[in-house]
Amino acid sequence: MNFKGIAKSATVIVVAVAACFALAAPATSAKQSKPPLVWIDMYAQAEKHPDFVYFTANSGGQVHSLKWTGWGRRKAVGRGIYRDTSPSYPGKPDLEGPARIVVWKPIKCVIAFGDNEGKTFRIYRHARMLRSDSRGGRKWINLNGYTGLGACK
Repeated sequence: MNFKGIAKSATVIVVAVAACFALAAPATSAKQSKPPLVWIDMYAQAEKHPDFVYFTANSGGQVHSLKWTGWGRRKAVGRGIYRDTSPSYPGKPDLEGPARIVVWKPIKCVIAFGDNEGKTFRIYRHARMLRSDSRGGRKWINLNGYTGLGACK
C-alpha cells in the first residue's frame, strides 16, 4: 500500500471510532442540577438570599439590610436590622435593632399560585429570628410560617 491508501484507511478508522464514542455518550448529564434555593414571600415571589424580609402586607415587622452567609447550604444565617413599621401605642417604644435570621433544612417546593405557579424551587423549611424585645432584651421568634411553605402544593 502506498501512503495515500494508508491515510485513507487511518481516516476511516478514526471516523468509525469517533462515531462509536458519540453514540455511546449519555444523552444527559449524570448529575442533575438542583432547583434554586429561595425565600418565598406572601405573594409567592421567589428571591435568592433576600436583602429584605417582611412579615405583614402593609405595616409591621420587617428585617432590612440582610447579609447572608451559607445561603444554599443546609443552614444559613442572615444578619440585618429589624424594625416595626406599625403604629405605636402611646408610650410603647418602636422596636428597632439588630436581627439574626437562621434558616435550615432545604426542601423541594412547587409553587401553587402567583407568577411562579407550577415552578419548582427549594426553600428552607425552618427559620428563627433573634431580635430585640420591648423590655430591652432579646428573644427568638419562630418564622417557619414565613419561609414560603404556605405557597407550596
